[in-house]
Amino acid sequence: MSYEDELTQFRNAWKDELSGTCPTKQIKAKQLYLKGMLLEREGYCYEAIEYFRQALKLVPDIEKSIDVNIDFGSSSSGPGAIPGLEEVEGQVLSNLSADRSQWVEKFNTSETHFDDVFTCLPDRPSTRTHISALPNEIILSILRYVVSTELDLRSVESFGESCKWFYNLARTPQLWQAACRKIWPEVWPPADSTTWRAIFINKPHMRFDGVYVSRIKYFRHGEQKPNLCCTLQTVFYHRFLRFFPDGLVLSLNTTQAPQSAVAALKDRASPNKDVTYGQYTISGQELKVVLFQRDISCRTSIILKPDQSFNITFKLSGLTGRQTLQWLDYYTVEKKNGQTKKSSIAIVPPHFSKFVYVRAKSYAAVSAGTI
Repeated sequence: MSYEDELTQFRNAWKDELSGTCPTKQIKAKQLYLKGMLLEREGYCYEAIEYFRQALKLVPDIEKSIDVNIDFGSSSSGPGAIPGLEEVEGQVLSNLSADRSQWVEKFNTSETHFDDVFTCLPDRPSTRTHISALPNEIILSILRYVVSTELDLRSVESFGESCKWFYNLARTPQLWQAACRKIWPEVWPPADSTTWRAIFINKPHMRFDGVYVSRIKYFRHGEQKPNLCCTLQTVFYHRFLRFFPDGLVLSLNTTQAPQSAVAALKDRASPNKDVTYGQYTISGQELKVVLFQRDISCRTSIILKPDQSFNITFKLSGLTGRQTLQWLDYYTVEKKNGQTKKSSIAIVPPHFSKFVYVRAKSYAAVSAGTI
């Protein structure tokens, strides 16, 4: 269409609107919204969404001028019962209700089939919208935010304990597959009857919704004074490790209360200057961690000191919710004047007690994004 044709079409439409021969935007939006309400009451929720979208596109606050308790009566018997809906914005919307299967195919994300999912119904009549009115794809999108980038699958398991419908949705294969791919990018698809959920549960991996705590207690000799017995002082401190799905690990040694340490390790960019950063790799039950000290002279960003690293090897044991880390090897690597020096550190109790996993509820309180 040429520029002159577009200009002529605009002028004709403008004249028709001024002369009252075509409905205004307010009338069009109201007709679209009413048609959406009609289809929604008849059970065609997906088709109604398109009408609501077109109405809000014309008039964003159109719903304020609509009576939600309107009675359509016998006018709901056909798709063209409300006048002016045959064609709006150049799109034939009245044909949307003719083929509902294409909408099911469009909204079905292949994560679960509509016919295979249990549904729940309200126990008593209510004027409020029940959660069963939500389509499966909406709930699955919400679950992806629940899992988030920190892989909070524990909340998904709790969600699945509510009813059969939620149980089925919480075990959507693509949901667990995305979690597996986040930790093991090259993991192969499950064979035979093995599910992605079984792989995630049984394959050794770290927990990301809590910290690993090691409590150290030892006795230290006090100051020796003449004609007095030697005093002993009891020293307590904790080691904390926080793991992330992308291989990042945070470490903190502190004598403060555990609550303050858990808060300091909540975010990747910790404001605590004593937090050390590093990377970890896991192969079977062997966990290797490399930590670097933080350059405290830089206050605006996190810069690590590459001249010295702390290399630790742990043995991962226990169930997923009761994991422990046993010390296997510990050494430091120092680079200075073009030379590399490796120093082994003897692992002797009580300074190297095992780490025990402890869940932190605050880590899963806010979703950092969808998986």
